[in-house]
Amino acid sequence: MRKNNPNQTQELLFKKNQKSGLKTILLTFALINSFGLFFCKEETKESGLIPLSLASIIMAKESEEQDRINQCTGNIPGIACTTVTNQYPTDLRQVELYDSGNRFSQVEVTGVPIIKADCTTYYQINWGNNIPYSSTRLYLKTTDGEICGIGWETQEGKRTTKLLELAGSEKELKSVTEINANGMTLKFYR
Repeated sequence: MRKNNPNQTQELLFKKNQKSGLKTILLTFALINSFGLFFCKEETKESGLIPLSLASIIMAKESEEQDRINQCTGNIPGIACTTVTNQYPTDLRQVELYDSGNRFSQVEVTGVPIIKADCTTYYQINWGNNIPYSSTRLYLKTTDGEICGIGWETQEGKRTTKLLELAGSEKELKSVTEINANGMTLKFYR
């Protein structure tokens, strides 16, 4: 039987312990990942399983988008506003609503003011009963008329609100000529 010298024995023990430690680390990592893959999934009908981190990112983006909509529409939780309603004049005379190039409605808006009520500043266009939408509301950042969002109300009372990313003079109510949103086109005349 061959004897190892003490240095070789220590070296062999060190290598054996190193391999055992590496196996433990790899096994722990594999277990954590398998638990993560098993428990950290969100099931939806559209896309099957989504990693929780991706779902969290999507939820955070939706939450950020909703916060921006809330700021635009003046619907900010925890902020109390006075219920005084103020009106500010505009120079608009007529607005037309188009869908796929076909004019749905045309309304005279001479004298329709910008409304500031509670925390909301908006310009509302009432279309009447002959089209799917009863009204369109342009949400404004200020009473000067900087447009930040648009809201549509159906004849059944359902409302949808979206942010608008308008540039230059098109973002001002006093100079806007056309807005494309929700598959529709609004044309403004002075």
